[in-house]
Amino acid sequence: MTTIRRVTRELRLSEPAEIDGYEAVFYAAFEQARHNRLVRWLWDWDHARRRLRTRIPYSDQRIWGMQSESGGLAGGIAVNVALRELQAAAYEFVLPAELAAIRDAGRLCEFLTLFSAREQSMRRMASLWREVFGDLRSAGFTHAVATTSPKVMPLYRWAGAHPIGETQVQGETRIFLAFDLLHTRRLYANN
Repeated sequence: MTTIRRVTRELRLSEPAEIDGYEAVFYAAFEQARHNRLVRWLWDWDHARRRLRTRIPYSDQRIWGMQSESGGLAGGIAVNVALRELQAAAYEFVLPAELAAIRDAGRLCEFLTLFSAREQSMRRMASLWREVFGDLRSAGFTHAVATTSPKVMPLYRWAGAHPIGETQVQGETRIFLAFDLLHTRRLYANN
């Protein structure tokens, strides 16, 4: 029997070295995105140390790091699992009633960031989504929300998201989107 090797591992957020490594790769992934003014405003940038993090506390997050072929960190997905604060609220998005009820039942999470510091194959990106979606489903989550720009929306549509809102912030469009994690299972089944 062949064992399928995961491309992700959940980071240990209680270990400063894990956080430091994650923040360095996160920074490297977005450092050149100078055209994206909203992420420069939304997240906490430490240019002197070349570190980047979201404003949601690590105690409210789960983060999966995508392993490079050599074993280092090549990217990641950060998820707000506590939802004490909604990152999307910075763009004045509000959860629709049906998602608020799912949040109140403890089954809604929020994707805070998805990034790759280096070009990754679609196969590896599909594995990343499949593994994270599976882990979230195993933890009892049934739905997720996120925000994105129109340029990146095709990636999220491919991952099963649908738009639930749109706004203009500082002259840029942001889309609020939702995932039904239970109905992505077929998309990410192992072949």
